[in-house]
Amino acid sequence: MAKYWQIFVSSFTDYGNYLLREVLNPGWGNYFYWLIGLSLIFWLLEIVKPWRAQQAILRKDFWLDGFYMFFNFFLFSLIGFNAISNIGVEAFNDFLSLFGITNLVAFEVQSWPMGAQLLTLFIVRDFI
Repeated sequence: MAKYWQIFVSSFTDYGNYLLREVLNPGWGNYFYWLIGLSLIFWLLEIVKPWRAQQAILRKDFWLDGFYMFFNFFLFSLIGFNAISNIGVEAFNDFLSLFGITNLVAFEVQSWPMGAQLLTLFIVRDFI
């Protein structure tokens, strides 16, 4: 049980540190600032050529939509998804170890040629 608690706590601290680094270190590979930049571009495009001509620039629930944009991409993971999924993975691995299964990696796809990786991605994605 202590192992799961440690995973829970470290999931929060690890993701919190990642999120802090994202916000404090702008750069070309920074997802946080890409999200802001692309959102501003599309908002400006909607101002220039709106889908609905009568829609206000700052329409009702504009700020709520902005909150949800950040909540869905960053805060949801910080609040619990990351911790719960890490605990779920560990519990599943512990369950499999009861049957002597220690490694679920059946294929090392990254060692395949790029074309085979892409084909596998499209086939697996189609079933998901």
